[in-house]
Amino acid sequence: QIVSPSLLVSEFEVKVGAIPFFNFTPLTPFPYSGGLPFTIDGAIVSSADITPTADGKAWELYMDTVQIRGSNVPGLRRVLDDGLQLDSRQLASFLEQNVDGYTTPRPIFKTTYLSDTLRISRDQDGKVFVYAKVSDDTSTTDYSGTEADLGLLKFLEDLNDNVIKFYI
Repeated sequence: QIVSPSLLVSEFEVKVGAIPFFNFTPLTPFPYSGGLPFTIDGAIVSSADITPTADGKAWELYMDTVQIRGSNVPGLRRVLDDGLQLDSRQLASFLEQNVDGYTTPRPIFKTTYLSDTLRISRDQDGKVFVYAKVSDDTSTTDYSGTEADLGLLKFLEDLNDNVIKFYI
């Protein structure tokens, strides 16, 4: 997370198996539980305005955008990198105008422990979030070096390093 006086940016990196679960088939004479050798990688990056609550003991979050960055899915990567994002405020406005009783959520986030390297926070439902500081850098992660190859290059590199051991 990157926290400034008025903005909170969260980056959550994900990795999921790209091959589904399946049982015995003519192509695979064994059951397979999904995942390797291909994975779908990326990061969910969200931003929200933060304002102190009236008592000054917590933050009210007002979601702004949600993006997927660093996707390793060929084709999709270009679309996502060209700026495709969910505009949460535009969606919320649409829902408020078209769904009776809908109001835009503005969750409350309270920090209950803070040190130079660790922060523990709770949302309005009491769910606990633990964050460890990994650097002093306040810029978002640059994912331009992530290959859009479904993890195939990493798989081949690991296969060579751990099994084949062929080096030039």
